[in-house]
Amino acid sequence: MQDVQESKPRVSIDEFRYAIDAARENGELAPVETPIRHFHTDELYGRYITIPADSVFTTYVHKSDHISIALRGHITIVDQDGSEMEVRGPDAFVTKAGTQRVVYVHEEITFMTVHACKEQDDEKVVEALGFETMKEYEAQKLLEAAV
Repeated sequence: MQDVQESKPRVSIDEFRYAIDAARENGELAPVETPIRHFHTDELYGRYITIPADSVFTTYVHKSDHISIALRGHITIVDQDGSEMEVRGPDAFVTKAGTQRVVYVHEEITFMTVHACKEQDDEKVVEALGFETMKEYEAQKLLEAAV
């Protein structure tokens, strides 16, 4: 009898993201339109997005915990350690800081996320909430630990 081990990703999510970007740039993958609606209060930011079926994407690395709400649809989420989570709307869960994921959309999904965020400029919110790569997130954590 062989020992059973957890499945580990063969490439990092950052590497997977670079491969997706390259495939889009050379025309192998078509870009997907995902209009975003933004909602702001003095202390909160909400993002509402609909993503078509058969899409695959990577998330930014989240700087802080936030609430994720699947209003409708069906997705599979794989995080950086290879853990899988299937989500069918309506459903909600907490996304932890330092989380980066690959998401496959089985059935068109409408999603809303709610973040503690004072930034009011929609163009600057992404930078306020996350890092593009895990390497950037880890570098920031090292800087914070050194202070």
